[in-house]
Parts: sequence; C-alpha cells; structure tokens
Amino acid sequence: MKESEFIILRDKAENRSADKKDYKSLEPYRVDNAIIMAAGYSARCMPLSNIMPKGLFKVKNEILIEREIEQLLEAGIREIVIVTGFMHEKFEYLQNKYGVILIHNKDFDKYNNMSSLYVAQEYMKNSYILCSDNYYEENVFHSYVFDSYYSCVYSEEYCDEYCVRETDINGYITDIHRGGRRSWYTIGDAFFNKKFSEKFIQFMNDEWSNYQIRNMLMDDFHIRHMKELPLRKVERPGRCILEFDTLEEIRQYDGKFGEFIDNNLDKDNGVIKVFSKYLDVKSYHSVPTEQQNGRLHLNENLFGPSPKCIEVLKDVKMEDLYLYDLSHRDELIDTLSSACDISANNIFVHNGSAEVIKSIFSILLNENDNVLIPMPGWSYYKSVSDAKFANCISYEVCEREKSYEYNIDDLLKKAKKYNPKIIVITSPQMPTGCVIEQESIERIIKENKNAIVMLDEAYWGYGNNDNVFEKKMITYYSNVVITRTFSKFYGLANIRIGYGLCSYPLRRTIGLDLPLFRASGISRKIAVAAIRDKEYYKAMKKETNQIRDWFINELNAVDSVKAYYSEANFVFVKLLNVDADKVRAFMEENNILVRLFVDKDALRLRITVGPKDLMERVLFQLKRAILSL
Repeated sequence: MKESEFIILRDKAENRSADKKDYKSLEPYRVDNAIIMAAGYSARCMPLSNIMPKGLFKVKNEILIEREIEQLLEAGIREIVIVTGFMHEKFEYLQNKYGVILIHNKDFDKYNNMSSLYVAQEYMKNSYILCSDNYYEENVFHSYVFDSYYSCVYSEEYCDEYCVRETDINGYITDIHRGGRRSWYTIGDAFFNKKFSEKFIQFMNDEWSNYQIRNMLMDDFHIRHMKELPLRKVERPGRCILEFDTLEEIRQYDGKFGEFIDNNLDKDNGVIKVFSKYLDVKSYHSVPTEQQNGRLHLNENLFGPSPKCIEVLKDVKMEDLYLYDLSHRDELIDTLSSACDISANNIFVHNGSAEVIKSIFSILLNENDNVLIPMPGWSYYKSVSDAKFANCISYEVCEREKSYEYNIDDLLKKAKKYNPKIIVITSPQMPTGCVIEQESIERIIKENKNAIVMLDEAYWGYGNNDNVFEKKMITYYSNVVITRTFSKFYGLANIRIGYGLCSYPLRRTIGLDLPLFRASGISRKIAVAAIRDKEYYKAMKKETNQIRDWFINELNAVDSVKAYYSEANFVFVKLLNVDADKVRAFMEENNILVRLFVDKDALRLRITVGPKDLMERVLFQLKRAILSL
C-alpha cells in the first residue's frame, strides 16, 4: 500500500467511516501496544526526583505519564507496557487506574535504557517506544502507523541531542549524530513496526554479552545498526513535544509547578535544603568510551610511559597493598624537588592535577567570589567554580595568523573590574596550544596582588623544562600556584598523580583540603621511575614535537583547513566552509576520536598527536571527510 492510500484509510478508520475491507487493509499497520520506559533516576531533577520518578511529576495539573497514557487510550491503543526501575512501587496504582502492564527492570541503576527494552522484548511488535517524562502538547498517536519512525523537532541553536543530518529520498535517516545546530533532533515518540522490532531484538540478543551494548541508549544502538534498522524522520512542529531536563525548565513552562514541589517537599528539612542548593550544579564528566585505539580526543600520551614504569610493578610487595604509607620521607616529593630544583616545602602531591585544581578552588573560593578563566578553555574550571557558587568571567585567547595568543589587556581589564579571587592561566593553553610569555605572567601577578594566580601547566614537558622561571615565581610571589600532572608528558594518565608548586604559606593552606593519606603508594613509585628516566622522555619529546610540527604543516597544505602552532601534544584546527561536527562524526565512524571546541560560536577540532603512522591515518581520514562533505 502506498503511504497516500494508507493515510486516507487511516483517516476513515479514525473517523469511524471505514468499512470492513478498509479495516482488513489496515490490519498489518495496526499498533499492538506502547512501551513506556520509566525506569531511570533523573539526577538533574533533584531533590524532587529523590522522592518520586520524573514521570510522576504533575505539569499543568496532569501527571506526565498519565497524560501520555490517556493520549494513547484516546488513540485506541489498549495494551500499554510500562518498564519501571527506580521507585517502581510508585507506579503500581496505574495498574488499577488504567490496566497497564508493569515490568520491573532490575538493572535500571547499572545500564542505560537499552536494558529496559531488553526486559520488554516479548512485547515489541508494532509498538510505540516512549519515555514517561515527555509532554505532548497535541496527541501525536494513532491506531495505525505506516512505517517505523522517530519524531523530530527543529532547533536553530546548538543542542546536545541526536541531530538528524541526512535522510534518503524516502525520508529514512541516514546520518545522525549527537550535538548540532540548525538541525532536526529526535525527541518523544518512536515507532517500531513488527519487522523492525524482530531485527532489533535479534541484534540486541546477539550482542547482549557486550557491556558496551547493555550500557547504550536506544539511540546509539540504532545508529550502530542504522542500515539494517531504517527509521523515518517525522517532523513535528515547534514545541509539539517537550522534554524537561531540570525543575527550572518545568517552572518556566508551568508557573504553578512550584506549588507541586512545595506540596511534596519539606523545604524546612536541612537535607532537602542542601539538595536544593546544588540542584543546578553540574559535575564535569569525560565522555565514556570502550575504544582503545584512535583516542585522539583526551590528549593522552599515545607514545606511552617509560618502560621502567611497568618494571615497578614487579617489585610490589604485599605490604604495599595493605599498609598505609606513613613514613616521614616522601620519595616522590624528594624526587620532584631534586628534578625541579625546588624546595620540598614548595611541593604538594594529589590524585591528578584535576584534584589539585579542585582542592585549590575548594579551599580558596567562597560564594560569589569571581574567577577569571581563559576562553576557549577547559570547562572543568567552571564546573568546580559552580560547585562553590563562584562566578566565572572569561577573558580572551585570540586567534592570530599562525597561532593563538593570550589577550593580556582583556585579562587585566577584567581583573581590575571584577577583583577576582583566582586568575586561571593555562600554558600551554588548552585547546589552542599557545603559551603565555613570562613577562606577561609577572605583570599579571604584580598587578593582582589580591588574587591567587593559578598557572595550569598540565602540558608541561613539551617545551622548555628548566623550571627556572617557575622557581622564581613561587620564591618571589606568595600568590602563585603552579599545577602539573603525570597524565600528559609522562604518559601515566591512569595512575592519577598530580602536583602543585607554590609558596609554603599557600601550600600549607591548600594542604587543608588534601587527602588524609598520600596518593597511591604504587602510583607514586611509578611516578618516581618516570622522573628518573630522563633519556626516554627526552627522545619521546623530540619525536612528539617533530610529528606535531609535521602534522601542522600537512594540515595547512589541505584546502579548507587551518592548523595553529602548538607547544603541546595536540593541534587546534579550524575548518573553512566545512561542518566540523560532521567531520568529527566521520572520523569517529572510522575509529578516530577527536574533540570539538567552540571558539566565538564556531566549532573547532582539537587533535592529539600520536605516532607517525597513526597521524598519517588521521590525515588520510580527515581529507576523506572534507571531500565527502
């Protein structure tokens, strides 16, 4: 049957003007049921989500899941399956009220929503696949559906959703990726016909032993099998379908939602007050991946650490595992002191430089303090500032002809205006790879005596390693702290060791937020072995920098590509007249992961430098991506 014929017959059936022949023709398209996924815990809707699932929130005087159920019943869909998980008992009343079928997903707290479809697979036929927390302003459901589809709404602005890039002549999705602007993105109702469901179930069961599959969103699993599981794009108007990520978004939509919160929460409860205070604070997370090769998105040292690091493990004793390290002597700090020619009194060690930074912010910042951060830059600075309810003000790192450059005048102007508690400087700067001149750092320090100047040197090692200037800074100035890590240059990301250099009074103050016991003793021994193997890292540095400079030159020889000079183990890349997000997605499909950054509303690529054969493959795939797009 052609779709145009189907629509005519469906309209007749819904208007009760169809005859028996019409109903017989429509029978293969009849919706068997709807499966509503309601298992998840909505962390972004705390504290209300602590006491009830999000699907039970009342919006405009209607419980979200009840509104969805009633719309389905109105469309003639009688079998409604709800997959529960978190607080599953809260949904039990729906059995008596609407006659729904409840299935409990006992793994709701371990895996993503693929686990909900897994437990509901026996019901997957001609099925609507829905989420309990969507709000449909209009009833989008029908008793008969022509083909498998996913609803989409258009966004002019950038949105972190699954954006449909391309469809074929029949409207089937052929290209979809997370994040984009001026795109149709998937939201709300999806429909799987019987043939689609059978294939979906087959692929799911065949691959279920793979942890990565169990922990997927349905959207990612579909992308994995897009050719075998064709879904049509159904375009919905404007705000036809709504998805509320936070309580504030619901408040903006429903002015009376605050009353619902008040009626269900004891706002005078001290614990609730704590939850409420941190409601809009988002923690920083790296994007998870099971991929081991082609990881050029995290700036890991792909050359690896000194072979002497692994030899340390051969000498690990049982006591290293069960005894606390309480010795007076700290071998790692002593080794760092000798290598840096900096007093041990000016050094502290932590579990990675991210924790160093977090402790600095935690001990020094108060609510409503100001922090100056570079832009573009690492969003982690803002994340830890938000947790202290401090204000982040960005200053410019500007694009020049061959490299980026710190805008010192902009930094000093904003420092004078906002009187920051902390000024963050990253050198080499992430994601641009530029460095700041020593004279500029001293000027910033001298003109901001009331601020702590934090110099984040995560990518220390790839440039001048003599430490002379750093020693001068922490000796002459009490308001400077330098942060470093063993994750990048030393290639020891997974041992989690970072350290700080600063004046003794500042070290003592920051030390109030350091762990009670030292960072892992085994990790510290590995770090010592790395520091001592100077020859390995001298050769690794030379090779990295040579490949990086070659890679930059090769990129700049490609039309539509501009690569900037870098003094780190990564390269910042601008694409001209090419969609950077599509290039990133193309690279990912070819097992190469790169990172996107925004600079003045334009997307840029940041690419880690690895061994020559890997970078040749990256260059080849990047050229292919540009030609194909």
